[in-house]
Amino acid sequence: MKDILFLCQFFYPEYNSSATLPFDTAKYLASHGFTVDALVGYPKEYSADKNTKVKETVEGVGIRRLKYLQLKRTGTIGRLINYFSFTFIAFLNIFRLKGYKTVIVYSNPPVLPLVPIIAKKLFGTKFVFVAYDVYPEVAYASQSLTPTSLISRVMNLINGMLYKNVDCVVTLTDEMKDFLLKNRPGLTADRVTPIANWAHEKESAPDHEAYKRFGYKDDDQFIVSYFGNMGTCQDVETMLEAAELLKDDDRIRFLFVGHGNKKDAVALRMKERGLKNVQLLNFLTGKDFQQAVAISSCAIVSLEKGLIGTCAPSKYYSYLQGGMPVLTVVEKESYLAKEVREEKIGLTVEIGDGKAMADAIVDMLEHPQECSEMGKRAKKLYSEKYSYEIAMQKYGEVIEGLVK
Repeated sequence: MKDILFLCQFFYPEYNSSATLPFDTAKYLASHGFTVDALVGYPKEYSADKNTKVKETVEGVGIRRLKYLQLKRTGTIGRLINYFSFTFIAFLNIFRLKGYKTVIVYSNPPVLPLVPIIAKKLFGTKFVFVAYDVYPEVAYASQSLTPTSLISRVMNLINGMLYKNVDCVVTLTDEMKDFLLKNRPGLTADRVTPIANWAHEKESAPDHEAYKRFGYKDDDQFIVSYFGNMGTCQDVETMLEAAELLKDDDRIRFLFVGHGNKKDAVALRMKERGLKNVQLLNFLTGKDFQQAVAISSCAIVSLEKGLIGTCAPSKYYSYLQGGMPVLTVVEKESYLAKEVREEKIGLTVEIGDGKAMADAIVDMLEHPQECSEMGKRAKKLYSEKYSYEIAMQKYGEVIEGLVK
């Protein structure tokens, strides 16, 4: 019997964080003596490789990819069809789970944990649930679902079984752990382990070619960057309002990079308001992303209201690793706002207050020494609290406790 099976929709060679983070974990565990396989979705949207093998072994991880119905994820219906399609195909492969001591399953898609729940009933297979997002509350806050909808009832039914049967829940923050313990009957504190995400990119220093690649002068401008999803959970309005207020300030430029169902609205707003100070790019990977981080003067973390304890932006850790001051547009009670204030690694503004955000950007620009110190403290915080090595050691301890 093998040790570990990773069960998730996204995996290598896909480049979104929902794929790269599980693959990082799988590689680490495989390199530390565990036998590791992965049962995952066949790549489409987040991969440039159109000839990916259905079955292969990469860095000690045996990967089997399942083909399923994949629609565009720009709308709720498309995402739901993808969720249920992959879960159904995974269920048809449920007997593959029998050969593993432990299954690691992720919250994306939120209905997928049903498969290891049933496998535990049938085969006694232990499983770990990694909560990247807390459903259905995330969907409520983003108004993607209503509490009375059929999908909500299905998710709540699955949650009732999940948290009673799971052997370990990995949360991204202590805030998320507290939320689950308060809102999930049957879950006990001894079965919850907070393990933050990490930056999975290499660090890069800014150079002339990096600035030239993105059309900027060498450090003559203060570049305010946003990387990641521009979806239902992100507040893009505040960022756009700040950009509009600063559009005549030649010292400041904005770089928005990513994807999501709000991206088209961002492009339309830029055109309507003549925001020539904003550059909007598609998702960047590898060296391109590293260079974009390197030339950034500060970086934005943005969330909509009502999401406290339900999610944690993964790009935050890339900002810290890159030594960038962080500008948070989140609720003041959020762990992000608290950490930024307490660690003095940036500034925080309220959701919807574009004027305060614009003022914060100007303040960073006009106080370069303090801005530099924020970046140094951010880098130090990452190395002491959020590094890859720290997270992997915690995952290793969780898995060793279950497997051995």
